[in-house]
Amino acid sequence: MYSKMYLTDIESGEAFLGFNKNKNETPFTILGIPLDMSSSFRGGCGIAPRRIRFVSRSLELCSIMTGIDVESIGFEDVGDVVLSPGDMQSSLKRIEYMVRELLKDKDRILIAIGGEHTITLPIFKSLASERSQCLVVLDAHADLRDEYLGSRYNHATVIRRTIEETKSRIILIGARALSREEIEAYHQLKEYITIIRVWQGNIHSNIEKELLHELESCSRLHISIDMDILDPTYAPGVQTPEPLGLDPATLLKILSLVANNRVRVIDLVEVSPIYDQSDVTSFLAAKIIIELTATIYKNIYGDRAEKYMCRI
Repeated sequence: MYSKMYLTDIESGEAFLGFNKNKNETPFTILGIPLDMSSSFRGGCGIAPRRIRFVSRSLELCSIMTGIDVESIGFEDVGDVVLSPGDMQSSLKRIEYMVRELLKDKDRILIAIGGEHTITLPIFKSLASERSQCLVVLDAHADLRDEYLGSRYNHATVIRRTIEETKSRIILIGARALSREEIEAYHQLKEYITIIRVWQGNIHSNIEKELLHELESCSRLHISIDMDILDPTYAPGVQTPEPLGLDPATLLKILSLVANNRVRVIDLVEVSPIYDQSDVTSFLAAKIIIELTATIYKNIYGDRAEKYMCRI
């Protein structure tokens, strides 16, 4: 049993999808990480875990991608990490500790709902001791700055810090907003990071081949989804919107290429409900979690998943 030292309690009706499964009934654990300390343009992502949970309760749960009834599988929702107000380093240590505790069970798949993208660093550090662990990041931004606005630990430096502190393989998909500093850093760090350029106007036919080639050496995967990978038309309520992004169907197609038995963690970050008219982005975030976990379940359990199918 993991320690609840840094966890809030959550009522079953407030859990993701509106109900809470026992961990023995589902392989999936939901963890909220409401970190919002380094936002540089728009804030508000600290309330995203609760808002995404709230809107998820209205969604139907027969997966359109797999036909699996996600309601039958469900999630263990353990609540939110209790962070240290105003103290980034202490908060990052708490996140790393809590993720490590939750994943002591090697069969668990963790879905972490942020919060700002900085949460990816402590989550991945908690896994970096595992053999051939790779981080797959879907983000409009490269997050490769060495420092931003006087800080070395923030949403704009998170991938650079992750490379420096873990020396692990990182595949960055869909970056379309890079500074000159980040392009120079990319050329310096190519031993550790590959950028696969994908955007709505240029999705080349070899992306599947290229991505699968990059993942050949990865035995475990951490998938990080910054919601600004999507075009603001589809996901307006994010912290740093960037035009010319992906549509949701394309994002799900890319995710389906990596949604298999190697996935250990998924984090979904940068939703800002206070800028999210009619909860459009929160709904989409919840739907992505539903579809992605259904795909992972089907790919892991195969025939066993047949009993959870909902067919027309």
